[in-house]
Amino acid sequence: MGLWVLLPSWVSATLLLALTSLPSALAANSSGRWWGIVNIASSTNLLTDSKSLQLVLEPSLQLLSRKQRRLIRQNPGILHSVSGGLQSAVRECKWQFRNRRWNCPTAPGPHLFGKIVNRGCRETAFIFAITSAGVTHSVARSCSEGSIESCTCDYRRRGPGGPDWHWGGCSDNIDFGRLFGREFVDSGEKGRDLRFLMNLHNNEAGRTTVFSEMRQECKCHGMSGSCTVRTCWMRLPTLRAVGDVLRDRFDGASRVLYGNRGNNRASRAELLRLEPEDPAHKPPSPHDLVYFEKSPNFCTYSGRLGTAGTAGRACNSSSPALDGCELLCCGRGHRTRTQRVTERCNCTFHWCCHVSCRNCTHTRVLHECL
Repeated sequence: MGLWVLLPSWVSATLLLALTSLPSALAANSSGRWWGIVNIASSTNLLTDSKSLQLVLEPSLQLLSRKQRRLIRQNPGILHSVSGGLQSAVRECKWQFRNRRWNCPTAPGPHLFGKIVNRGCRETAFIFAITSAGVTHSVARSCSEGSIESCTCDYRRRGPGGPDWHWGGCSDNIDFGRLFGREFVDSGEKGRDLRFLMNLHNNEAGRTTVFSEMRQECKCHGMSGSCTVRTCWMRLPTLRAVGDVLRDRFDGASRVLYGNRGNNRASRAELLRLEPEDPAHKPPSPHDLVYFEKSPNFCTYSGRLGTAGTAGRACNSSSPALDGCELLCCGRGHRTRTQRVTERCNCTFHWCCHVSCRNCTHTRVLHECL
């Protein structure tokens, strides 16, 4: 089944659609514009689904904004990278919040994350940050892998770096990833209100986190592995590492107001200022996530708020943390049941080339929120 996705306002324009079993389709975003993918052969940005159909971006269907279509045309091969980065971001979001009341739920249909993206809470901030980071991360890595025609490895670091090492190799092109992400992602944000400024800030926080978590990797050279000299380059962090940092910043996110204390008729210069709601707090840094409204409690179902509630969620009866039954179930209690599970076990490799396993059955105790 194909996955239909319309994420935050910018992501709706980036077509996070599963690249498997994807039919010709169209979807409408919240602004009333239409996006889609069609089976029409083209020389740019071909995607292939599991049925080997060529799925291409058709500019005449207004899939993206004019600026985004131009960026796609100028960077052949990048559409696949953007889509992959968004899918990775969705998986990372689910992993980071798997044990919390809000567990980054998604659903098939034109609005992947539901109504939460239309709010201004912490969860909204994380969605924008991780999806922006996912695009930057994927594009930067694709450059060094040679998947995008308009960029390559970052070769600017050359020559001696220290007494026993020098720059070389293929550094991931984070600068291209950040620049493309800023041009492509942020162009989907329109308006002059606080939500607009919050989204831009969190988009940039995601990209900044990818950049700040880059690490130096080195390879040794010398007789018998003596490591007389090393060749070093800059490597992207894993998206898991980026997600870990952004989750910590989610917990410490700053609640903000306009610099002019919320006047929606602020000038563009005033729009560029975010101030903490509490004057005693420091202004948010470029690394911080920001929000302007309180989160729902996510305990019970609400069609109006778009929350699914925690009824039926698995919980840990012995944990006092967020995954514990007391907190996750919001004090409603939980039920306990047993389940017989059969799994492969005692696997043995036989040369060559076969693996044989036994089937082991055991009883698993499950706890679920009422």
